[in-house]
Amino acid sequence: MKLVFILAALCIITAILNPATTLLGATTGLNTWLYGLVPTLLPFMILANFILSKEVTGAIFSLLPNTTGARYQRICILFNIAAGFTFGLPVGAKITTTLLKHQTIDDKEGQILLNHCNAIGPSFVGGFFLTKCLHKSQWLPITFVLLYLPQLLGVICCLKHYQKRKTKTACNKKIKISRLKNCFQILDISIINGFETIVILGGYLILFGILCAFITGIPFVPHIIKSYLVALLEITSGTRELTYLPISALQKYALTLPLISFGGICTLMQTKSIIKGCQLSIRQYLLHKSIYAALTAMIVSVGLIILY
Repeated sequence: MKLVFILAALCIITAILNPATTLLGATTGLNTWLYGLVPTLLPFMILANFILSKEVTGAIFSLLPNTTGARYQRICILFNIAAGFTFGLPVGAKITTTLLKHQTIDDKEGQILLNHCNAIGPSFVGGFFLTKCLHKSQWLPITFVLLYLPQLLGVICCLKHYQKRKTKTACNKKIKISRLKNCFQILDISIINGFETIVILGGYLILFGILCAFITGIPFVPHIIKSYLVALLEITSGTRELTYLPISALQKYALTLPLISFGGICTLMQTKSIIKGCQLSIRQYLLHKSIYAALTAMIVSVGLIILY
């Protein structure tokens, strides 16, 4: 604990003594949050909170004949998988924690969904990385296959394996239907929860933006090393830095894609904050992220060797 306080004090002193770098990093992180995360993640977070509220889901499934806990659970899991791959990280983790708190899924299913379905969104991959940074939008199909297919196969296999061992007693429970509140009350709560989550994400982006600004300002360190360190910390700034390297687009692609699969330490901290209060292991999540990043690196390296 003393070491943490000493490091925190050193960071504060360094930030105070270098106001220009601190301001630059904070501004970069704030811009990434305001113009990147807020418009792309906040609407999906509000929508997910609204759809997964007990009142709304209860009202929807009460209209279906013979609605059992198993059917309800399967649909919620499918929604978690689809949202985790399309809405963008860390919406997948947010939906998983919501399902856990509502006791729709158990801890093991929640861990599986967290490990495999909390990925960087297609809008970042296709819009920012391929189109804006690399100007290679034609690589979109193969990139989606490399990033998302292994994780999709992983979650399907793990869920099937776990559900085979699961007892059938829990699968046949009737759903407890909650009384539907006023829709505006549910929407208000969904908006408040969405803003609470997005503000936490913004705080991490600002802190890591400052850290990345200090790293990029270190003299006598090769640009490629600084770029890779920044990408390990915060993927948006790191992707931008890596695409500035004086190498071919294919080499930039091979360097950056595994880091996008990993997501960065900043998103790891954001995910850890979101799953707080749930019996979910951030170590298992980190392990799976590292495995998928290594798998992506291996595939793109083989492809690079073949092409060159």
